[in-house]
Amino acid sequence: MQINFLNPEYLFKKVYDAISATTLLPLLVFFLEWLREFLVRISGISTGVSLVLLTGIGYSIIRIRQIRAREVATFAGLVEIAPARAEGVGEEGPRNPKWEKVQAHINSENAGDWRLAILEADILLDELLDALKYRGESIGEKLKKIEPSDFTTLNLAWEAHKIRNHIAHEGSEFLLSDREAKRVIKLYEEVFKEFQYI
Repeated sequence: MQINFLNPEYLFKKVYDAISATTLLPLLVFFLEWLREFLVRISGISTGVSLVLLTGIGYSIIRIRQIRAREVATFAGLVEIAPARAEGVGEEGPRNPKWEKVQAHINSENAGDWRLAILEADILLDELLDALKYRGESIGEKLKKIEPSDFTTLNLAWEAHKIRNHIAHEGSEFLLSDREAKRVIKLYEEVFKEFQYI
């Protein structure tokens, strides 16, 4: 006795016979023709809808980047920066008292004070990076984690930090002129101004 419902050839033959029967074949042809016409008619509409959606995606990406940049600046100001600046409000606006000490050291006649100004400015940079939620064992590690689009003065921060490393490792053997010291402090200042830290 042969069991036909378990035989794949028998099942495929029955499906083929059903499709090729005169009653189902015209319905299948009609359905396929209707589907083809429907797809042709909506192709123009779907192209337009796709362009609108792609424009919306592009706009959303741009706005998200702008919002993230504002969040970084806002949260940095609320978490760490605002308390430090609130103490030193003057005629030219809010000031960071630690930055005032850096300025006092850099305007000194003593070369040792210039080195101290750079070291203290680097400590301020570390505090800023902590306030911006960049984590790492050192300032160098924190700077490596920053996206250039989020931190437009990133190269200035790197340059100033490298000079600080020379001062820290070479000490008085590292030749530092008044002009170079003021240039390095100016680099730190540009970084701090980007995030309204001073």
